[in-house]
Order: sequence, then structure tokens, then C-alpha cells
Amino acid sequence: MQKKAAIVNRIIFVFSLLGVIIAVYVLQSWLRHTTIVCLTGGCETVKKSAYSYPLGIPVPAVGLVGYCIIMVLSFLRTTNQELSTKLSAFILGMATFGVLFVSWFTYTELFIIHGVCMWCAISAVNMAVIFVLAVIDSKAGNVR
Repeated sequence: MQKKAAIVNRIIFVFSLLGVIIAVYVLQSWLRHTTIVCLTGGCETVKKSAYSYPLGIPVPAVGLVGYCIIMVLSFLRTTNQELSTKLSAFILGMATFGVLFVSWFTYTELFIIHGVCMWCAISAVNMAVIFVLAVIDSKAGNVR
């Protein structure tokens, strides 16, 4: 793996790890029915909305799975040079799905739920950063 690709991959790993931490924190509160630290005041409104459970799955669970997949793929990318290009493509695919999902959910928060969860917003920015990094990686020729 080229040096620039390795650095981008490490940054993706760190941001996906941050996403896992955020998702675990929010998900545990949803499952235990406890409150979380929320500076925007909208976390409970969002949590109580039916839109926060697409297909009956809590939104933080979707985020947790997505971030875990990206984290594992970025780790595996460092262990196998031959699979690096394919894994990079999978990272880009997962990041694309993730950014589309958080875009939908942010729209839903703003215009349907009428509440903004601080942690959801942070996670949305986090996923957008991962997506941009994955695009940069693909532009560098690491995705075919």
C-alpha cells in the first residue's frame, strides 16, 4: 500500500472507531431506556420517534454495524496487500451507503421529527469525513 493510501486508511480506521464509540454510547441508552448527554435538547425527541426505528431497528444499531464493517475492512486492508484495492472499494461502498443513510436521517430529524440529536449530528459529520476520505482514496487510484 502506498504511503498516502496507508495514512488515509489509518484516518478512516480512527474515524470508524470513533463512530463505533458514539453508536455504542447512544445504542446502550436506547436499549436501556436511559437518557444521554444532549446539548441540543432533541435527543429524547428523536429517540422516541418511530422514524428512529426503520424496519424496527434502532438507528444507532445501523450505525454500529456500518462503522464496524468499515473499521474491519480498513484493518484488513493493512494486512493483505493483494486485497487492498478490493477492500478499498468495499470501504467506499459502505461509506457511500453510510452517508446516504445519515443524509436521510438528518433530513428526517429536521423536517419530520423536528428535533436534532447532537450525537446523530456528530455521527453524520463523522460519516461524511469517512466518505470524503474514501473518495480521496479512490481518486488516488486505490479503487478500481
